[in-house]
Amino acid sequence: MKNNKIVRLNRILEKYFKVKSYGQKVVLILVLLFTLSFSLVSGIFAYLNLEKEYRNVADALNKAVEIKTDLLLKEFREIENNSKLLITTFKQSDKIVDYSLLKKFKIYGIFLANEGRYIGRKVNISPADIKGYKNYRYALVGNNLIINMNGIYYIFLKKRSLSHILDPNKSFVSDYNPIFMLETRFKKYRSFICEGKHVPNSNFYLIGCVEKGSVTGKEIKKIAVESISLFSTLFILGFIMYHTFFRYVLLYPIQRLKKDIEKMNREGLESVKFTLQMYGEDEFAQISKVLEDTRKKILKHQKGMALVLQTTSKMISMTNDIHRFSLFTVDQLDELLNAEGTVLCLYSKLEDRCVFKVHSDNYLKSTIPSSLEKREFLKLTKIPEKNKMIKERDGYRYLLSIKKEVSDEYSILLVTFKKNEPISDEDMNYLDMVISHLVYSINLLNLATYDPLTKLYNRRAIVEYAEKEVERSKRYNHQFSIILLDIDDFKGINDTYGHTIGDIVLKQLAEIIKNEVRDIDRVGRYGGEEFIIVLPETKTENAFKLAERIRTKILEKEFNIGDYKISITISAGISGFRTHGDTFEEILQAADLALYQAKKKGKNQVVMLDREEISQILKEEFQSKNFLVNAIQEDRILPYFQPIVDLNTLEVVGYEILARVKEGDRVIPAYRFITTAIKFGIILKIDEIIQKKTVQFLSKQEKIPQMLFFNLSRPYIQDIQHIANFVELLEKNGIPKENIILEITEEEAISEITVVKEAIRIAKSKGIRFALDDFGVGYSTFSYIKHFDIDIIKLDGSLVKNIHQDRDNQIIVGGIAYICREKGIKLLAEMVETQEELNTLKELGVSYAQGFIFGRAKSEFTQKVVEET
Repeated sequence: MKNNKIVRLNRILEKYFKVKSYGQKVVLILVLLFTLSFSLVSGIFAYLNLEKEYRNVADALNKAVEIKTDLLLKEFREIENNSKLLITTFKQSDKIVDYSLLKKFKIYGIFLANEGRYIGRKVNISPADIKGYKNYRYALVGNNLIINMNGIYYIFLKKRSLSHILDPNKSFVSDYNPIFMLETRFKKYRSFICEGKHVPNSNFYLIGCVEKGSVTGKEIKKIAVESISLFSTLFILGFIMYHTFFRYVLLYPIQRLKKDIEKMNREGLESVKFTLQMYGEDEFAQISKVLEDTRKKILKHQKGMALVLQTTSKMISMTNDIHRFSLFTVDQLDELLNAEGTVLCLYSKLEDRCVFKVHSDNYLKSTIPSSLEKREFLKLTKIPEKNKMIKERDGYRYLLSIKKEVSDEYSILLVTFKKNEPISDEDMNYLDMVISHLVYSINLLNLATYDPLTKLYNRRAIVEYAEKEVERSKRYNHQFSIILLDIDDFKGINDTYGHTIGDIVLKQLAEIIKNEVRDIDRVGRYGGEEFIIVLPETKTENAFKLAERIRTKILEKEFNIGDYKISITISAGISGFRTHGDTFEEILQAADLALYQAKKKGKNQVVMLDREEISQILKEEFQSKNFLVNAIQEDRILPYFQPIVDLNTLEVVGYEILARVKEGDRVIPAYRFITTAIKFGIILKIDEIIQKKTVQFLSKQEKIPQMLFFNLSRPYIQDIQHIANFVELLEKNGIPKENIILEITEEEAISEITVVKEAIRIAKSKGIRFALDDFGVGYSTFSYIKHFDIDIIKLDGSLVKNIHQDRDNQIIVGGIAYICREKGIKLLAEMVETQEELNTLKELGVSYAQGFIFGRAKSEFTQKVVEET
């Protein structure tokens, strides 16, 4: 019978408690016996002592409430004194008191009853309701506290600002998690011990409550501890047996797992391995195996995500060094995948070769046959798909080959080799993410470094490179020269054949220049049709010969583009380190002056000036500079307004603001002085003067025009603080920011894409619109619609002139109008001079126009233009 009872007890343990092992059953029985004894004794002690503890808590709570009431009144008095000081300061200075100062003194707002206005934040309580509490010094209204300062003014506090006084941790009963609150009624609850005190001169109480369950729980715990000592003798024998034998048998696996888990938590996944499964097959061994498998998976996932994050951060810091970024990436991939080696190449589809190739450190140490690498890359180049991943096996090696398109011209090809272990789908996902970062980084480098039309360095990149080369020449005493060249009469090519043909000419010219220079030389597009060649370790005499060779090649070449045969010439200026200056700025200035002289002498020439000639030219330029400086000092820089007309209504809807210089009875237009202003850094000052005077003029007008176009110079765009200052000027004078349109030209866009995009983003966040000026056709210009978030396009005058007789330009403008409609961009035509041009532009879908047909720029607004047209 006894044995049957034991068997039934054993079955209960297995069936209901899911206990299978003997050790677990022993531990469970001990725990059950202890728990039963503990609960019985604790219940008896709790019943006897609980009511006494309730009374003790109530006494302590009452004392805490009294202390917190005193602290509250002290806080109110301090706030009253601070408010007096703030009001005195406010009335003496007659300035708005900063809310942060009020907040510092825990004041939300102050209502001046006699003046009927607020200092700080306004509360959602009407003045009448406020005065309804005039009989109280302190009043609680919802979440607001009102301090009545004799009816003269009322101080408003938020209840939460007094949280430090009501802090439950600062009391005699903090161990019981009390709650302290301010309430207009003192109500007691059955499940809480509550004590309260009416705050003098107020409509509310400070109440403190402790949940009875909290007291009960702590008392039971206290009694449980005491009961343990009473019944410990019952477990002495079991305790001795447990510590002499069963402890080691039963708890060793638990202790070992605990130790390993704590070490892993403290030092990381790589610091530990779970190995119990190597020494047994019980439940703990199985747990150890699961933990080890999970640890390996998490570790691999962490390394994968770390690689993705690292490539993201490195992508920014190494944008200008794709080779170094690629090497970093393949080395990290090897570590993540435990690979034998990885090879990556940037493949040029046009040249059918790898522009660059990087091998991981593991690959260089491996025995991977080069023929295997060559075979895999050849296979990838023959794949017609743009993006492809191929897994295969070669003997004991597992291979993963990836092709990822970068652009129409380039693809990334990557091959990873692993020994004895296939590449998992998870590995492929990491590879795909990392290669996507590479693709993005290469595109980012292209956007930040290369001109999208000619694929040459853009202005920013070529100047940065040239400055570094000048410093290197100084350090090692090397020669250094530059060639600045410009296409003669390029505007005539655009006007005659269209901008598409002009763009093709620019691309072909870029190819001619690239074919004539050395590998160490660099070529950049410096402006619209202006190019710069940077020649390290080159004497000016050799630079002159190279420029002559390029000039001759271009002179002799006939550009066959479609049905057109076009001949062009170039002019070039040469300058060099030491000969013309010790900084790139001085060298560039000398080349620019030489180029200008080449143009002045009849074009199709290469010119290199000596120091005397440069000095004479600079002297003349400084005279022009002084003229502008004097004009600024004498306040002779003026804004003039050229009307912009809505073609649907023929009403003036806006103006382009143009800079003019007053000289006696004459008014000098911007094209006469703009080059000098830019060259000597005066343009930024002129921009600021025009903006300030225009805003002053606008503030006196009854009605502000819908559109006001301001031209931005490159120095203005390069520092976004200028835009912030302009926004502040507009707001201070009450000029609607949505009426302001800032203009940028292709020259600014081509040189500082990243800077311009940021300037546009910041300005548009303030409500200001942007326009792209001198808009033509062709790839180089159209690409900026994609890059920049613009609102208005201003058609280049070459597309407008005689458009009623030029079918090609009609097609181009019609296409631009269609694109603008699709993208929600308004189209504006410049330099409209005849009624026939105006009618044609309107038929093609152009929204706005400006030009001499509507009148020249004036110092006042033009109200109507219909009579003039």
